[in-house]
Amino acid sequence: MKKVLQNAFLALSFSALFAAAPLAMAADHGEEHGGGHGAAAAQPEISASETMREVIEGNERFKMNHDSKYYEPFQNSQSPVLTVVTCSDSRVHSHLFGFVPDNNIFVIRNIGNQVSNAAGSVDYGVRHLPTKVLMILGHSSCGAVKAAMGDYSGETASIKKELDPLRPVIAMDDQSGEFKERWAKNVERNVDYQVDYSMKLYEEKVAHGDLVLVGAVYDFNDIYGQGRGSLIITNINGEKSPNMIMQHPVMKDLTRGPVVTHVSSRVQ
Repeated sequence: MKKVLQNAFLALSFSALFAAAPLAMAADHGEEHGGGHGAAAAQPEISASETMREVIEGNERFKMNHDSKYYEPFQNSQSPVLTVVTCSDSRVHSHLFGFVPDNNIFVIRNIGNQVSNAAGSVDYGVRHLPTKVLMILGHSSCGAVKAAMGDYSGETASIKKELDPLRPVIAMDDQSGEFKERWAKNVERNVDYQVDYSMKLYEEKVAHGDLVLVGAVYDFNDIYGQGRGSLIITNINGEKSPNMIMQHPVMKDLTRGPVVTHVSSRVQ
């Protein structure tokens, strides 16, 4: 079973299982400047009691669809094949990978998918579980990146503390071009930055072939032109050239078509 799941990952079955179109530009919300994390999408107001009813009833449906045997493989331990550092954004979830996440994906989340802000959790996934793939997963319309591009001095101390590590990323922005294009490029730059940061942490494991670092962008805005919901690989072990990424050994089980449609760059 584990081998099947690994092959599923390598085959890049990364299409989303739901239509994200209505929320695609929620974080932008019509603004053309940085600062702020983006307002929530306009939608009917849902009360706290209605939310809790959905949570409890939803869990009952989940239980009805999964008998006791479903939980047997992970009663006493976990054995994921993939560690993912991704954003806390509610539009980004592990079902985009196309296989069951339970006991297969070790997920670490914070605003801006930053390794330094969750170093202990990342270490656990890489050194103790250990998974052979560490993926840094950014996403289009990332509110944390947008906030870091502007003045976030009015935010709470806790939010400012989590945004401050993004300053080196924004420093790479030459300020040219339209804001949305700069934003998209900075999302990718952040992914590259987090991969490079991880390379320093896990250099020995990467050198010995025990770990592959993958940078990716979950693109529900179709910024890369491959359709909404596409997973775009932008970096492998610090290599950012799409042509070189396509030739990386970790991509060898893929046919040409999936490779071409899942590898791209806005900044190279």
